[in-house]
Amino acid sequence: MKKYFKYGYLILSVFLITGQIGFAQTAKSKKILVIGVDGIINTAIDYAATPGIGKLKANGSYSMNGFGGIPAYSSTGWATMLTGVSPEKHGVKTNKSFSGNKFGQYPSVVNRIKTAIPSLVIASVVRNADINSEMNQSADQKFQFDSDEEVYNKSTDLLKQSDLGALFVQFSSPAEVGEDVGFQLRQARYVLAIQKTDEYINGLQEALQSRAGYANEDWNIFMASTHGGTESGVPLNSTIEEIDVPVIISGSEVDKKELISTSMQPRENADNVLTINKAPNNDKTYVRIPINGTALQGMNKFTIEFWAKAGPNSSDPSIMGDKDWDSGANPGFTICRSGSTWKINIANTKRERYDIYSNKVLEDGNWHHLAVVFDKTKRCAVYQDGEKGEEYVMAYKADDDMTSPFPYICLGQEGTERYGGGYPNWAGTFNEVRIWTDALPEQTIRDYMYLRNIENSDHPNLASLNLYLKMDEVRGSFIKDYSGKGNNGELVSGSSERHPYYPIGLTDVAINVLSHLGIRADGSWGLEGGVLKSNVPFRLFKVER
Repeated sequence: MKKYFKYGYLILSVFLITGQIGFAQTAKSKKILVIGVDGIINTAIDYAATPGIGKLKANGSYSMNGFGGIPAYSSTGWATMLTGVSPEKHGVKTNKSFSGNKFGQYPSVVNRIKTAIPSLVIASVVRNADINSEMNQSADQKFQFDSDEEVYNKSTDLLKQSDLGALFVQFSSPAEVGEDVGFQLRQARYVLAIQKTDEYINGLQEALQSRAGYANEDWNIFMASTHGGTESGVPLNSTIEEIDVPVIISGSEVDKKELISTSMQPRENADNVLTINKAPNNDKTYVRIPINGTALQGMNKFTIEFWAKAGPNSSDPSIMGDKDWDSGANPGFTICRSGSTWKINIANTKRERYDIYSNKVLEDGNWHHLAVVFDKTKRCAVYQDGEKGEEYVMAYKADDDMTSPFPYICLGQEGTERYGGGYPNWAGTFNEVRIWTDALPEQTIRDYMYLRNIENSDHPNLASLNLYLKMDEVRGSFIKDYSGKGNNGELVSGSSERHPYYPIGLTDVAINVLSHLGIRADGSWGLEGGVLKSNVPFRLFKVER
């Protein structure tokens, strides 16, 4: 019996070794094509005729709602896409300029590739010459042209080179036309510019597949828009139309699917969100922030803002509050559900109350930015997505006390942690929760509502930021306060979920380029993207004894 097992084991070993040699002999060389397009809005690809981009989608993972970043400029988008870090790190925040860059600390992925694989031949063909001189200077072949057609012609010519390992391409006509007539689908010139770009993208795929050695090559194709645009064409750099961009990663080893954030696991160093559910056993799930002895207790002046996506709710549960919500006359505040919309209730220790309504639908399955600006001797106003709802003139006196007797501000509950209306807690998702002990101007709210990492920004009211919960944690009950005031939160109970806010972003391009080429990103590089889940091309079988 031992003899049979010995021979069987020998035969199996030879088979495995032979198979490994065979695999090594047939392994395809990894290659990269990165296509950056300036100015395609996220709704354009489904509207315009784009068969070339359609082929990329069919052969890869993608999202039409990728995160481009703020400010939403071409220069900033290219810096984010090539460095793999956000503007807070790479420093490019000026339109049509790379001034202020920190590329010495956060170099382009082109430079990282050449350091790791010096023999890999890289070409960069761009409209903006500064991309080559500031970021892609390590590319072996660099070209700049004044038209997309010239960029396309040169790129297809380069794809005939047998030794080419990576090609970076920039098209800019959608942005140029959008700035002239507006980034809007009812403008024929803008739609035609996108469709012409799609012809180039389709032509690049055909040129790639026509390569003499294509059968022995493994190409990943990355296509992303560096920014969207406004209907007027005037850059505001922070609107959802400019920030949300299409991002596609296409290749044989990439899962073929549309990326939807709610079906994805949270990612380290990414913008994650916290979903609070209603537990089947009726245990309450909420976040509590200790406020005793802090500036958050009994605030006379404040701005509360956060992003929320409502789940299934009934009655009037507290979305956020520090009071006993069994009576609206109890001291403190609560932001709560009111039908399909929401309101803030606030009262002083004299039980003088106000109820101020948004009058805008919250429960429509979409994300909304909610904000309340309160100054007890002046006014209180509520905003949704930067638009004002109701505003009341306050009749409180300077010596009125707004302090709730409870030691917590809670998310998904109120100060007592036991409110039963809409039992057991408000259900929904939170992101970017901020409390400022100041009444922010309306324009400031609009200018900064989309910005992440607010603590590192030029926000004019940073000194009054006393709570900033990014909700970026991927596990555990600790919720970090990034305001610098140490007002950390705690997740109570476990009926919750975490997942990315955006399914993919420009920061994901660089790290996936490196991953495809087999280059492991060093933690000291500070890259912010995540590697997408890929199909496993083969697996070793298990031998039963």
